[in-house]
Amino acid sequence: MADPLESLRLPPSPVDADPAFATRLRARVTRALALPKGVTVSNLTIDLESEAGVAVAPAGGVTPVPGRREDAGMQKGDVAYVSLFVPDLGRARAFFGSVLGWAFGPGSSEQGAQVEGRSLSHGVLGGQERSNLLMCFAVDDVDAAVERVWAAGGRVEEPTDEPFGRLANCVDDQGMAFCVFTPPPGASPSRGPANGERHGDPSYLTIEVVDSARTRKFFGEVLGWHFSPGWIEDGWGVEGVVPMSGLSGGHAVDTVVPMYRVDDIAAAVERVRAAGGTATDPVVQPYGWTSECVDDQGTRFCLGQLWRRPALAPRGGA
Repeated sequence: MADPLESLRLPPSPVDADPAFATRLRARVTRALALPKGVTVSNLTIDLESEAGVAVAPAGGVTPVPGRREDAGMQKGDVAYVSLFVPDLGRARAFFGSVLGWAFGPGSSEQGAQVEGRSLSHGVLGGQERSNLLMCFAVDDVDAAVERVWAAGGRVEEPTDEPFGRLANCVDDQGMAFCVFTPPPGASPSRGPANGERHGDPSYLTIEVVDSARTRKFFGEVLGWHFSPGWIEDGWGVEGVVPMSGLSGGHAVDTVVPMYRVDDIAAAVERVRAAGGTATDPVVQPYGWTSECVDDQGTRFCLGQLWRRPALAPRGGA
């Protein structure tokens, strides 16, 4: 009879690790290392915010808090509307409809479309030379904001009254286009969630600029923005705005890169690639999984599968 322990005397044979297991293990370790002091690692669904509410974010600002909705109305400096500028509207509709499940309604022109059902009003505009994201900011008084833009070295078109409110198209002192907006008299739009609520919602905006010092000065004067240092070189978090946003300096041209929420990062990455775009393999962050993507027209964006977590109990609590 063969010795049943003979196999234990054989030299070990290296076995390649299961990539899926390795990814899950790495994610757990990363999350455990990011936990606040005093929290046990047995609960892997808790909030990863620090006591001050500041941790790692895409552009070095504040950690996304999934599903958090502000109770107050829209505030000065909040992003009230975004419009994705693309060369070809039809291709963008097909791509983002496939990747994010967007449905579209009519826009204000033949080259435009409105993305339906988003927590942040979102349009798409075709016929543009390069892809970018236009931001429209809430202000208390458009005409007073126009004066501040001029005084800060920017340029402004004559404000117009639209069915949705009073609007002025602007350019900052480095050439970045944006808008300022107030709702019609009597209207009081509610403040949106900090990081979106559902699949396909914008969850974070990274504003890439040439000179961050000039941008911080300009929007500090125009919108009253305040900034906190980020975790990347020349990265800055925009404090207290919705949706959460970060500023990154040192770029050749201004580009606003949105992050969109997804329910399943791996499946979303596959849809990006199947639709003709490119996507990095998902990377775990203290707030979830992310992937950097480019669509089939050169439009940069990110995907974020943010962890849904209950809030941390106060230190010393149960």
